Amino acid sequence: MSQLESRTLAPENLTATVKASAHESNAKYDKATGEFEIAELSRVIPLPRVLQICLLQFSTAIVFVLLNSTLNRVMIVEYQIDAWIVGVLIGLHNLMAGIRPVIGYYSDTHLFFGYRRTPHIIVGNLIMVLGVLLSVHGLMLVKGNYAMGITLIVIAFTLYGLGINITGTMFYALLADSAGEKHKAKAVTVGWFVLIFGVILVSGMVSNYLKDFSDERLVSLFWIGGSFAILFTWLAMLGTEKRFAKAHEIVLSKKDDVSFKVAIKTLLANKTVYEFFLFMFITVVAIQGQDVILEPFGAEIFGMSVSETAKLTQLWGMGTMLGILTLGLFFVNRIGKKRTTYLGCVLSAIGFLLVCVSPAVDVGLFKTAVVLLGLGNGALTVGTLTIMMDMTTKENAGVFMGTWGAAQALANFVANTTGGAIRDVSLWLSSSHYIGYATAFTIEMILLFVAVAILRVIDITEFQKRRPAEVLTQVVGRED
Repeated sequence: MSQLESRTLAPENLTATVKASAHESNAKYDKATGEFEIAELSRVIPLPRVLQICLLQFSTAIVFVLLNSTLNRVMIVEYQIDAWIVGVLIGLHNLMAGIRPVIGYYSDTHLFFGYRRTPHIIVGNLIMVLGVLLSVHGLMLVKGNYAMGITLIVIAFTLYGLGINITGTMFYALLADSAGEKHKAKAVTVGWFVLIFGVILVSGMVSNYLKDFSDERLVSLFWIGGSFAILFTWLAMLGTEKRFAKAHEIVLSKKDDVSFKVAIKTLLANKTVYEFFLFMFITVVAIQGQDVILEPFGAEIFGMSVSETAKLTQLWGMGTMLGILTLGLFFVNRIGKKRTTYLGCVLSAIGFLLVCVSPAVDVGLFKTAVVLLGLGNGALTVGTLTIMMDMTTKENAGVFMGTWGAAQALANFVANTTGGAIRDVSLWLSSSHYIGYATAFTIEMILLFVAVAILRVIDITEFQKRRPAEVLTQVVGRED
């Protein structure tokens, strides 16, 4: 059983029908423990198959670039749609993140044609791509019928939000199901590397394709991108998830007796979950808070052109990939997940400090600081996500990944809305653009050190000791 992980179920908790199914399947009854041992519940998928799953990130990268880096600019500049409307639309998917634990729980407890994750990923991807296609066609209606066009765009971004939340939750749940302890860090690292690499690659391709901009060319770009997004999803899922045998159905029939409410209470019964949720929230707010103000800082403080500020994303992306590759693939298993995460927080904090002092030096220091922010983000991403995997159980991977995903999405929304707000308020109070930006960057730096303090008290071992089955007994007892 070197490639298999065992699970047990007490026979007194199973119906006669399920007991019979257990004996018919691979489940073996252990007289010493009085439990069924189910050998096939969680096969560890080889690393090459994990790499295949990560192709799904190319699909996400395509959609991200089409909406967040292309359509948003066209809506504001070419179509003169108010920036706040575009901002709300872009952030809408984060507000829908509450569905993640629900979707995760449903996939934990239900099979479709013998699969847990694959059907949700395929359906989620189709919904996401449908939203992308409707968004560009809605934009085409704006000039002729503004109300109808905006309405269609709202529907499109709602579909996109639904699809991306389903797909994102299932992607990490499938990784948790598949990677195994040995390859967990590498799986997460490769997943994020593929996403960042995909964003950089697709951005360059989109830029070249739209050199001769026209509405017709924009629409064709979205259809081409949507087609490739579906293709990459199909390639990622092709033969990835093994169909469940009857042994799996034993577990699922038992889990069906547990309501979503009880499942969430089970998750929250461990205080470490609260601590990690808070840690993730604060780090994401700190790191992503610069997303909307970094380029304006370069423009207003250093007088950088649009082309020059656009290259800041590439610098940040290269730093992130370097952090993911060096700290993720080579060091996380050597220095530990917590230390890698500490390092990411410290590097990012130093990056913010250098951004603040760069006007006193030169633009070269500013660009160096941006690379350092990316490097810290790469380390922080790998460290946080590998800890997230440790804070997840295979039997409840969907619920846990949904909860962690909801924390990230909510934090992203807060970061996107507060980063600019802090800058605006500080600018209004001081009448200084530099003070406005420096205040925002300083607050983000302080938040990173707060996150480090929280991480120090998080005891992953304690979380793993309190197995969900033990906590579930306590929760159900209180429910009764």
